[in-house]
Amino acid sequence: MKIILLADIPKIGNKYDVKDFKDGYAENVFLSKGLAVLATSAELAKLEDRKKQIQKKKEEEMNSFTNLISSVGNKVITIKAKANDKGHLFKAVGPHDVAKAIKETTGIEIDEKNLTMDHIKNLGLHIISIKRGDKEGECQIMIEALK
Repeated sequence: MKIILLADIPKIGNKYDVKDFKDGYAENVFLSKGLAVLATSAELAKLEDRKKQIQKKKEEEMNSFTNLISSVGNKVITIKAKANDKGHLFKAVGPHDVAKAIKETTGIEIDEKNLTMDHIKNLGLHIISIKRGDKEGECQIMIEALK
């Protein structure tokens, strides 16, 4: 019996995979628990439509991410933090702080998971990486002393 998985199942397959199992196993393990549906021609057609929608959504997200990189990459984002006389920060600046500063400065919301950086511990200009999938860009962060 051919079924379409509705969830990622370890050692079995990923969501929307079409798998073939013995009838009893498919009914008792997957169909009865709502983890899969029977792979009829109508369900397969729906699956193709879903895959096209997912692909289109991914392309739109990547295009908007590319636009985000280009708009943020042209700006220097300033963050004010407390520091000692030697320029060492009392509290490190991390991805959360940078994402918050980008939103406050540009109005663009960015997920902190997309920021590739070490915690910043000194005053001055720092370059961080913004990455998602195979798209990558840079952003300049200026850490200034809070007075």
